[in-house]
Amino acid sequence: MSENNSNKLQNVIGDDLFPNVQHVSDVKQVLEFMKPVAQPLREEQIRSLIFLNQLGENKRLHPKNPYTGIINKILDDYKTAIAETKVYLDTIEELIPKPPKPVVMMPNGKMERVK
Repeated sequence: MSENNSNKLQNVIGDDLFPNVQHVSDVKQVLEFMKPVAQPLREEQIRSLIFLNQLGENKRLHPKNPYTGIINKILDDYKTAIAETKVYLDTIEELIPKPPKPVVMMPNGKMERVK
């Protein structure tokens, strides 16, 4: 085997058959983006937050809104804490490149993708 052919063979053997995720930072960036949107609030929850906010704005009862802290906690910390793990796992799975589906030549001469 000549030197040129052995280099070609080595390149084919050593080459990645499927593309890899290039950077972990890309995955981390997507997951950071997913944090606030992983668990959307339902209509009832939003109505409750609005009601709490309106109660706190009553100046006769409260000089300062006492519910601001809990409203912010619900919108930030608690919402992301109860997000299902499945959402993040599905996101990571979608980031992994899938190999192309093979094309098979049928006896009648048509090409079809394998399912």
